[in-house]
Amino acid sequence: LAAVEFAICWSPPPGLLQQCPNLKAVQSMGAGADSLVGDATIPRGVPLLRVIDPLMSERMATWVLWGVINCQRKCDAYLAAQREARWDKGVEDFRSIDNGELRVGVMGLGVMGGAVADTLVRLGYRVSAWTRRPRRHAGVACFHGAEQLRQFAAAADVLVCLLPLTPETRHIIDARLLSWLPAGASVINAARGGHLAEPDLLAALDSGHLASAILDVFDPEPLPASSRLWAHPRVRVFPHVSSMTNIETAVAQMLSNR
Repeated sequence: LAAVEFAICWSPPPGLLQQCPNLKAVQSMGAGADSLVGDATIPRGVPLLRVIDPLMSERMATWVLWGVINCQRKCDAYLAAQREARWDKGVEDFRSIDNGELRVGVMGLGVMGGAVADTLVRLGYRVSAWTRRPRRHAGVACFHGAEQLRQFAAAADVLVCLLPLTPETRHIIDARLLSWLPAGASVINAARGGHLAEPDLLAALDSGHLASAILDVFDPEPLPASSRLWAHPRVRVFPHVSSMTNIETAVAQMLSNR
């Protein structure tokens, strides 16, 4: 371990990197570094690096766009009708919700969140964003801090979470935040499972306050077979695939960082 200068890892065992006295940098294998930030045993002063790949941002943006359209056009309800061989033209109450009418709230304006916001803005959606600290972003109504979270949530027909996971953002999507969303809103989580209080989400879905949830991340992962999320009629489950790391470009970036 004394020979290690550059560590490439994902969720290393606590204390392992502390045993590398000549460590000069730690490279995350993915776009997030929350597993490293949360490890108090990593020596202070050692840079933490993550993968920043434009293609990963593009993948995330297209996946979230699919999710938004799925909620907007009630695609799951049409799928249910198809499975029942039911010709139902009333799924959308005979009126489509146009892009300019749908309010999409993006939590987080980092590399991924910014790309998602830009994609939605270009297509004419009404986009707002919430961050912990003040930010500006072209075409986006920006909110920040705990004092503006309720105002942000109240104006989101579709809530998209792309925040980094920190002690301050863990379980930020809880019963209180969900109650602030408009009735019939939807939630898309592609950040980390720890952002979501699962029992609170299920309660909001069961009560009818939430129309649907599209989830790509969970706590723990893999999602246990016993979870109610698997079979819930208003939930779509993805196995953490919204924006997978491209091995070739990621390795090239890691070499460049080294």
